[in-house]
Amino acid sequence: MILVSRVVFAVVCLGVASAQLKVADDKVVKYPSYVPVKRGAFIIELESGNTSPSTAAYAASFNSINNVRVSSQFNSLFRGLAVSTGNNISAAQLASVQGVKRVWPVRYHTLPYRMSATNITYPYLHTQTGVSRALQELQLNGTGIKVGIVDTGVDYTHPELGNCWKTAGCPWQYGADFIGDKFDWSAPNPIVSPNPTPMDCDGHGTHVSGILSGQGPTVYGVAPGATYGMYRVFSCPFNGSVASTDDIILRGIEAAYQDGHDIISLSLGGGSWPEDPISAACSELVKKGVVVVAANGNEGSNGLYTAGTPAVGHGVIAVGSIDNWNITGAVAEFTTPQSNLTVLLSSPGSDKYPFIFETDVPVVAPTDKNGTALGCTGYDASLVGKVAVIQRGVCSFTQKATVAQSAGAIGVIIYNNVP
Repeated sequence: MILVSRVVFAVVCLGVASAQLKVADDKVVKYPSYVPVKRGAFIIELESGNTSPSTAAYAASFNSINNVRVSSQFNSLFRGLAVSTGNNISAAQLASVQGVKRVWPVRYHTLPYRMSATNITYPYLHTQTGVSRALQELQLNGTGIKVGIVDTGVDYTHPELGNCWKTAGCPWQYGADFIGDKFDWSAPNPIVSPNPTPMDCDGHGTHVSGILSGQGPTVYGVAPGATYGMYRVFSCPFNGSVASTDDIILRGIEAAYQDGHDIISLSLGGGSWPEDPISAACSELVKKGVVVVAANGNEGSNGLYTAGTPAVGHGVIAVGSIDNWNITGAVAEFTTPQSNLTVLLSSPGSDKYPFIFETDVPVVAPTDKNGTALGCTGYDASLVGKVAVIQRGVCSFTQKATVAQSAGAIGVIIYNNVP
């Protein structure tokens, strides 16, 4: 500890040669100008090793320097410190301290604040996604599983979310508030003043909680029998958004890990790389056997490399949705005595023989030797130069195509045998 103090004082009080600062500057992460960062706030990653001083020893040394204050220590998943500094302390000076691996400016993270016009439920989605089968047929409702949610908090008084907090039989047995209601990220020094419980004043975390833990009868979650923890890391709405910082989110993640959750959900993020502190912490969670599920971000329309942290962490399950307005299936144009039709087909079965014809070809619906439209047993009539329309069922698509080809067909279209 004494050695570390001397190194720090040598950097800050006595100054550092420009060549040494240049080397240290290479350890400082520089974000693009459009990334909002908290002035004078940094996260310091420390080297690991048996001979390295403890995180607490580094914290004491940094705290002993004028204009440097350690606000958080991280030990469980990410070995480092969160510090605030005065104007006369640069990131390169912090990085030049012996044992410092990397220094990041502390970023702000924001979520847009949106009020839903109506309460919307889609019960049929549980059928489409298989959740209904898991809950009803397999009786898998999350019992025995602990799920930690790092988000804006939860309205635990909601009747379909248990209407309870850490009482016997309550689904909410873990969690805490790490930020409070007064954090305005546009202020010079946002106020961090956590509340006794992680009550949601935005709605995002409550929405996520409903998806997971909804007890019904209006909303049923995917795991209503699980035990939950809510780790509130986002503020109340200010100027149209709720906000947080890297270090606050890291505190929430470490607390969720220390509470022993099997799964940790983070519906948050921002563009970055797997090496950043939040991603590194989540990657370490995965190594320790925790399932980490994170939002992939809302910036996909901006193109490649827009996945957010911590979704880009190693082993993290990144979740996103796609609204695709481009139809990628094949289209066939049919001319009949009654009208012209455009029909969307599935992708052709072979890239070598695409379903494309240089000239118009006749389309027929032949009857096979059994008198059916199934096309499994061969045809008496010739199909030379024609496309055969065949009903699905009984035999494989390959057999139908082979039989039609033997009769001279140049293509087949298979239609469903049920509506």
